[in-house]
Amino acid sequence: MQKQSSLFKKKTKSDKTSKITSLCLSWLFSLIFVLLIVFIIVYAVPGFKEYGWSIFGDKFDIANKKASVWFPLLVTIVISGIAIVIASPVGVKTAVFIKYRLPKKYQKLVRVSVELLANIPSVIFGLFAREMLAGVLNTIIHTKDQYNIVCAGVMLTFMILPTIVSLSLNSLDGVDDTLISSSMSLGNTKTRSIYKVCRKEARNGITVAVIIALARAIGETMAVSMILQGLNYNPSWSQSLSTLPWNMSLGGMIATYMFADGGPPKGLLFAFGLIMFIFVMVLNAIAMYATKKRKKSRWEWWNKFEKHLTNFIFFIPTQIKIGWEKLTYHQKLKKTSDVSNYLSTRIRKNKFVYTYTIYKWFWEIVSVVLTVGFLLWILADIIGFGGVAIASGETTIFSFTNNTTGQSLVNTILIIIIAIGIGFPWSLLIAIYLNEFAKEGKVKKSILFFIDSLGATPSILFGMFGLIFFIQTLGMSAGGVTGKSLIAGALTILIVILPSFIRTIQQALQSIPQELRTNSLALGAGKWETIRKVVLPAARQMITTAIILSIGRILAETAPLYLTSGLSSSRSISLINPGQTLTTRIYAQIFTQDAQQGAHIMYECALVTIILVLLIMLLIHILIPEYYKWKRKRLVKKYKKVKDNIRVQ
Repeated sequence: MQKQSSLFKKKTKSDKTSKITSLCLSWLFSLIFVLLIVFIIVYAVPGFKEYGWSIFGDKFDIANKKASVWFPLLVTIVISGIAIVIASPVGVKTAVFIKYRLPKKYQKLVRVSVELLANIPSVIFGLFAREMLAGVLNTIIHTKDQYNIVCAGVMLTFMILPTIVSLSLNSLDGVDDTLISSSMSLGNTKTRSIYKVCRKEARNGITVAVIIALARAIGETMAVSMILQGLNYNPSWSQSLSTLPWNMSLGGMIATYMFADGGPPKGLLFAFGLIMFIFVMVLNAIAMYATKKRKKSRWEWWNKFEKHLTNFIFFIPTQIKIGWEKLTYHQKLKKTSDVSNYLSTRIRKNKFVYTYTIYKWFWEIVSVVLTVGFLLWILADIIGFGGVAIASGETTIFSFTNNTTGQSLVNTILIIIIAIGIGFPWSLLIAIYLNEFAKEGKVKKSILFFIDSLGATPSILFGMFGLIFFIQTLGMSAGGVTGKSLIAGALTILIVILPSFIRTIQQALQSIPQELRTNSLALGAGKWETIRKVVLPAARQMITTAIILSIGRILAETAPLYLTSGLSSSRSISLINPGQTLTTRIYAQIFTQDAQQGAHIMYECALVTIILVLLIMLLIHILIPEYYKWKRKRLVKKYKKVKDNIRVQ
């Protein structure tokens, strides 16, 4: 009895210890978000003091203490608008085609292709846009400068396209498939059922997808700055729109001038960063508001307003449609009781019934061809020119001195090891607290708010925070407060991956049936023992996938590492010395004097990065599932063998 009592106390103590530890780590994560905001505000105050209300004025003249945020913000909105206008219909129609048109055996292949496009680092998009896309667009629109807002907008289109496709697919997956058959039983075609019923049912999720994609486009920095490099940036509203220098976005201005001589003061750049943060947070608040469940009675006024607004906007198209229907079909409804038969007959006899289907099919195919075609185009470009670069005698992929591709690869691996080594246990314990220990209430909601807010923060702001905190405040660099270091870059990138890392592991834990926990507790196991011996082993495959996805996120990031680890490497590899990564090495080449040599190095690094991304995709979708499938079969065989031996005995 005494032994059972001591065992019970031990289990209770371990449960309390694990709960308190995970709670403390959760609040430590929340503190990081608060520190990020506080530091950026503190460093932005000098910029607001020095430039005052001229930040919201009508001129941009650094020499005369005038710097309007509206000009770079306008460029940001324009290129993001171009991207969202093109990507939204293409992304939604691609998602519809994948979900409802493709056979299931081909769906996974196309989904993996979309995911691959999403995992390509932004600087590789920038490289592709500079070397290939800009020339193609210039032959079509014949602009004075081939690096322009149209090129940046089209590039952003394909960067945010995977986000819209993936989130729209998730929304469509949540729609009950019986809605199609129910609609078709009333006489509608499959296409009309998809668009008038299923897509309408998934409208909220699709709207959120578009808002999140827009926020990503606004927060994108490095790829845009590779296209829009504004050297003589001095606009004012007295100029016409055609003569304004459309060559600097908000994030691009921060990235370009943070270390530039004679550029805007750092306080002004931090003020611009704060404005960009507020702008993106507003967009994400709208997304959260759109997904929030509301009582229909409470929001009846909003539903009426939305209905009247829709009727007003589509008044002319609706009248044209009604007129067209009257010209093509003349039967009148005589009895109200014949509504069902009328609708069925009306749709069957209309000789133009398939026009709608053909129209939708056409644009769906065009959208899929654009999505997959662009992926094949960018892969062919990187693999082709990258292969030529590596095959040449000037390659530095096997050299490990300063400013070589080999050393950049080693630096990238070091940063991955540090970030994952610290981030995995931290994220795991926070996810365990949120999913296993935390009850629904203010504490859990607050922590989730901090996680989602930090996850929506533009990556350039993480770099600014890392520069302030890890280098200028803590001095984590061999060069002191003015230096750069790999450890500062690793800790900064750790903060970048934590939100998605936590959420992915939390989803893995949520996928485990509650019955397993209940059965374990019923057999006398403690809470922590159940988590450690039952829940985590059951979620092991998805947790492994979360780790691989986080590695892919680290590979894709440039802005945080550019500001903390630097654009050049020291002679010796050390955590307190600066060091290029593969993506920052690509970005660094736009400042080189030898354009041909710079392009050679960029393609070399891009090919190495793409190979790593492809390896990650191979691990996630083939090797890891096959490994766990083989392991399960092995356990089943072992269980059957033991069972047979018991029967023989």
